[in-house]
Amino acid sequence: MRRNLSKLYLLLFVGLSIALSACGADGTRLVGPFQSYQTIADTREMLAKAGVGGTWKEETQGTTSTDRRPPYEIVYMVGPFKLSGIEGRLRLTFYNGRLMEAQFSTLKGQEFMSALRAENGRMPEKPASEIVTDVRTKFRFDTEPGGTTRFTWYDPKLENEWNKWVAEHS
Repeated sequence: MRRNLSKLYLLLFVGLSIALSACGADGTRLVGPFQSYQTIADTREMLAKAGVGGTWKEETQGTTSTDRRPPYEIVYMVGPFKLSGIEGRLRLTFYNGRLMEAQFSTLKGQEFMSALRAENGRMPEKPASEIVTDVRTKFRFDTEPGGTTRFTWYDPKLENEWNKWVAEHS
């Protein structure tokens, strides 16, 4: 009887672990307090607690109710943010309600890169080169005309899901 109960608990634990993984509980740290698979509501709450929520703008793109393709929604949240003591502009991209990508743009690109190197050690040596910074988070930076540097962290698992939708339904 006791042995059967132990097996039942083990099966319940394994089943719950698999269910949580399938529900997107396997996010990866992007940057700062942001993690992939984070919801829009949780992100709004974090921004409000940080005192910057009211200064952010949101834009939504997606299918309409008359569209015959499977539904999708991309939400962009953009606003001022400070990372590692450097001020800039943060753009968060959500695919179907889950945080997929974070982009931080600043005129203080060299200072921010130095801060990232101090925090993480390894960073790309040149623009557009990608490295993995967390479980599967991919990171790169690009320098734009005018001196702005754009730093991008994204979850390739969610990006692949979005790219698959585009390939199959565009």
